Amino acid sequence: MTCGNIATSLRSALIIVSLTVILFPGCSVKNQTQMEREKRMQSSPQFKEGKFVNPIEAPMMAPGSTWKYIKKSYFSKRIDPKPTGKLPMKPIQPDEWTQKDLENVSFAWLGHSSILITVDGKTILVDPVLDERASPFSWIGPKRFHPAPATVEELPSSEVVLITHDHYDHLEEPTIKKLDSKTGLFLVPLGIGELLEDWGIAPEKVLELDWWEHHQVGSLTFTATPAVHYARRGLFDGDERLWCSWSIQGQNRNLFISGDSGYFDGFRKIGEKLGPFDITFLKIGSYDEMWKQIHMTPEEAVQQHQDLGGSVLVPLHWATFDLGLHPWYEPIERALASAEKKEVHIITPLIGEQVDINRLPDKSSWWRKVYNGKKNTGKTD
Repeated sequence: MTCGNIATSLRSALIIVSLTVILFPGCSVKNQTQMEREKRMQSSPQFKEGKFVNPIEAPMMAPGSTWKYIKKSYFSKRIDPKPTGKLPMKPIQPDEWTQKDLENVSFAWLGHSSILITVDGKTILVDPVLDERASPFSWIGPKRFHPAPATVEELPSSEVVLITHDHYDHLEEPTIKKLDSKTGLFLVPLGIGELLEDWGIAPEKVLELDWWEHHQVGSLTFTATPAVHYARRGLFDGDERLWCSWSIQGQNRNLFISGDSGYFDGFRKIGEKLGPFDITFLKIGSYDEMWKQIHMTPEEAVQQHQDLGGSVLVPLHWATFDLGLHPWYEPIERALASAEKKEVHIITPLIGEQVDINRLPDKSSWWRKVYNGKKNTGKTD
């Protein structure tokens, strides 16, 4: 074999190994912990014929949408897919999070679906995604509109990291690895534990929950609640891991985190069993009629808030990545219009702004200052 053939063979082998890692994430010889995990997954009411399923019929794409999606994505002119100006934000100040009020709730939206929360003296990180791209690659994939308001090193240590599902805009390997030394427990839906262990997280620091299962951390009760969505990180691992929303019940305050979901009447059941909720953190972006079953619209998010018995709605999943086909600012405008019509209290803090539940921020329409890179004078704060 010539040197050229050897080099070619080595390159081919490298490509095959790389593709295997991407297309079959988490593949390895199963140890005892993983075998027990697999057995538990198979006994879940949500697990049927080798896959997790939704509580309602919910195709990823509406029938006949393939060509429509291609046409809309690649052959139609997009309207304002991303800001052309700099989004205002507030960098996280680590010293502001050292004093934890045992009877209060404070939080900061870190962009997209990432949230930093303190409640009952405990610090919680939800779906922490801080890298430049929501992608398995550093050079391609959805790129942030704005820098993260903090690095992992600048974030406070946390008792719990909550994960809602396995998509790259919610579960980020480099960030999870860096958080390991600063986190006491990773609470995740069934199946995601294997990913975290493959990334070097000790099994004793990972706890997987099925829908309606709960876990106590101090005075806090975390409950994994149903959602309508799907799971996938590679081409051939679809729905091999569960997805969920989360309820956090404290001594005096209850919080709800939607993750990604389509709208369904199960939110009313969650509200009846675990609510009412002082704050709901709900997804409002990345919707389209072609995949409405798995990504609710802003108006449905406002209805979800009411079904849950929510008091204050905090909109998530917008203003960070271009993951839909709508203008980047459309989700918040539609959510605000619907909230006003239904008399729902919605707040729109800056990315990185620390919010105290007892001192909610004044009304602000900060995103309107960067429509097309210039201030929109047709609307006021």
